[in-house]
Amino acid sequence: MAAQSAPKVVLKSTTKMSLNERFTNMLKNKQPMPVNIRATMQQQQLASARNRRLAQQMENRPSVQAALKLKQRNVSSRGSGAAECFTSQSHLQPLKPHPSSTLPRLRGKQRSC
Repeated sequence: MAAQSAPKVVLKSTTKMSLNERFTNMLKNKQPMPVNIRATMQQQQLASARNRRLAQQMENRPSVQAALKLKQRNVSSRGSGAAECFTSQSHLQPLKPHPSSTLPRLRGKQRSC
């Protein structure tokens, strides 16, 4: 049996307008959706009230209060600024160096300045 090939189907364009032109025209003729400004404002006010309530709840948590106290303590103990941090590093204690290392190591509470 010989292989029969299916006849080719050719579809002619039914329009003279390209897709790009069609979508460009659709965008130009698009009517804006009517917006209810009053409802939008009410939603924003409701969301703001919820956010304020959430912020108040977070502020009252013991873990957050402890973190805020630590932050206040760190800010107040900084003194004259970063220059002091570079000059006073007495809080660092030397460690015994590793036998294969030639660099000294430091142990202790390392401050971030």
